[in-house]
Amino acid sequence: MLEFVIEKLIGLLGPIATLEKNKRELKDDALRAISTALNETAIYYRDLARSKERNFEVEAQLVRYWSAAAIPLRHIDQELASICENKAEYWLNPEEWSNEQVIQFGIKLEDVKKAYRQMAIPAFNKEDRFGRT
Repeated sequence: MLEFVIEKLIGLLGPIATLEKNKRELKDDALRAISTALNETAIYYRDLARSKERNFEVEAQLVRYWSAAAIPLRHIDQELASICENKAEYWLNPEEWSNEQVIQFGIKLEDVKKAYRQMAIPAFNKEDRFGRT
């Protein structure tokens, strides 16, 4: 009887390893998607700060990036997935969002970056590499 149990437990090791690998891949896909959305948004803000005009095509692309980030995140962090969806909604009509709403919905870019970093690097401390909190 003991041999049977051991044999069955050993048989489960393969599927368990596969599940862990699949979970890692799903998390990596989610992190990659949110990283892209964060970076593209930061680039757009940088360009706006350099006196470039608002670009509706870029804003439409940001909607797609943030929506795409929400999809794999829903399996890992539903709250962050919801934030990404709200970020996509924001980029549909940014002028309709007040600063208070941006804060209330947790979609300030720095706040989303912080949540991303905590997911990507769980031991991420409160200060970034520049000493900012």
